[in-house]
Amino acid sequence: MRASPRAMVGRPALARATSPTARTALATIAAVFAMATGQSAVAAQWPARPVSVFVPVAAGGAADALARAWAAYAGKAIGGTIVVENKPGANGSIAAAYVAKQPADGYNLLFGSTSNMSVNPFTYAQLSYNPTKDFTPVTKVAGTSQVLVANPATHIRNIDDLVKQAKARPGKLNYGSAGIGNSTHLNVAFLADHFGLQMSHVPYKGAAPAMMDLIGGQIDLTSDALSGAIPQIKTGKAVPLVLFGAERDPQLPDVPTIAEVGAKGFPGDAWYGVMAPAGTPADIVARLTEATRKFWADDNVRKQMAEIYMTPPKELGPQSVEQSMKQEAAVWGPIVQRLGIRND
Repeated sequence: MRASPRAMVGRPALARATSPTARTALATIAAVFAMATGQSAVAAQWPARPVSVFVPVAAGGAADALARAWAAYAGKAIGGTIVVENKPGANGSIAAAYVAKQPADGYNLLFGSTSNMSVNPFTYAQLSYNPTKDFTPVTKVAGTSQVLVANPATHIRNIDDLVKQAKARPGKLNYGSAGIGNSTHLNVAFLADHFGLQMSHVPYKGAAPAMMDLIGGQIDLTSDALSGAIPQIKTGKAVPLVLFGAERDPQLPDVPTIAEVGAKGFPGDAWYGVMAPAGTPADIVARLTEATRKFWADDNVRKQMAEIYMTPPKELGPQSVEQSMKQEAAVWGPIVQRLGIRND
């Protein structure tokens, strides 16, 4: 029996609506809506339990002190608790790889840095995380500078002395660092590359043991954060040569910056920031950023951070991290490849 003309009127529209293509499109829309709704629900209830921030260095030291101060303050600001968990090793890649695999629900964060976000992709042939794909940047938390220091027995008092001695004895001067591919390594490599110096690199498991060997006379030079170097400089056990930062430090007013000694193109101060697993809801990112803004607006916090030579970021939010990562990759990538620096 043939269908009546009236019955056939609606059939083309019905067929289009229930075609495989239409059903796929409707399913996709529904899935996106459900995902957005689910993320909104997660963000609305967050934090319903303690939040963990994984710090890729051992307890103690300026970076750990910064993370703990921020976690204590930011936890209260978001109406919850942020717990610091130290997970050191492999230039920060162990902590980064762990957080990258956690759910994107705001309960597992990474204390990121120049080393594990910008440098590791170039120094490790096989890295178990991708900084740009596996993470959602939250915000910078603080910046800091490093300073290159010499053992007084070397009689190196400034950058000119360093250049003269290094060129007179190629490969004889040595410098320590916190490890291959660490910023304390690459900063000196950047300087040496600019001046055409050949110096021997001595990697350590941290900046502290490198500084101890400098004081003991086992190595000639090392680069360290201001918090680790200034106490030794004040006691005359280390001689400051050049600051790896954008501006001179008030504690070392006579020490020139890397740009002032003629080495242009340095990407800027080292930074510490918060990273979250990719896909973390924007509302959670915004709340953590606002907590960081309040952190630096507190006068007591500023005094505390000044004691460990940490400075507030010029900008907060995800873009502040993304911009630094791009700039640093553009500088460190070619240098690492040209010098053959590998961490495998």
